[in-house]
Amino acid sequence: MAKSIAVAGKGGTGKSTTTALIISELVNRGMGPVLAVDADPDCNLGTLLGVPPKQTIGDLRDDLLKEIKNFPAGMTKANYIEMGLHEIIEEAEGFDLITMGKGEGASCYCFINSLIRKFCDDLAPSYKWLVIDNEAGLEHLSRRTTVDIDGLLVVVNENPLSFDCAVQIESIVKDMKDRIAYNFLITNLVKEERKAKVHERLAQLDMELLCDLPYNAKLEETIFLGEPIKKLIGDPVMDNINLIINRIGGENGNS
Repeated sequence: MAKSIAVAGKGGTGKSTTTALIISELVNRGMGPVLAVDADPDCNLGTLLGVPPKQTIGDLRDDLLKEIKNFPAGMTKANYIEMGLHEIIEEAEGFDLITMGKGEGASCYCFINSLIRKFCDDLAPSYKWLVIDNEAGLEHLSRRTTVDIDGLLVVVNENPLSFDCAVQIESIVKDMKDRIAYNFLITNLVKEERKAKVHERLAQLDMELLCDLPYNAKLEETIFLGEPIKKLIGDPVMDNINLIINRIGGENGNS
């Protein structure tokens, strides 16, 4: 069974960047194959990994609704979705990427979304690691898939609204009962003089503070230039990323 990591938090906290760093380091350590799922409507994960998606699941869903009247004889909605899902998987060295795209929309999407859930659930066991970049509301985990999560990482920065978002996520996690094994907090780009205050706030939550991710000039420049995150392999920023990986599953990603 694949080890699974889900990353969540308010937009702007560095959630997608953290997710991309985790995936890149898993691949670097030879712990793949990794299935990367971009469930954030902003769809930034592929760009950070150097494989921007050509099509999302949201696009496929909309295409089906437009083309359903033109299907050739014998083709069902399930056939169309299955063919399309295989085509939108972006394959890269050590990992594959699925991009969810925009939300589900009207109720007429329900059957299509159930097919997508089944496809993703069936696909996950073929990988050693599943890493999901989530939207703040965790909709992908709570509604779209039945995959259980070994470690949820909630990213928080100096913005008090990111703490409020973490509180909301904690409430959602409690409603999901035992589907998430461990919940961790990560701070990102918190100034040294504000760290104690941020830690004090986070102590109110029933989540373990796993690590603080400091400012990294090379990481900032890499993102600014639009270069793949894998350029950071070997950089000190990966020390904390390895701490995260080791805590959630280490070398035993397929156990």
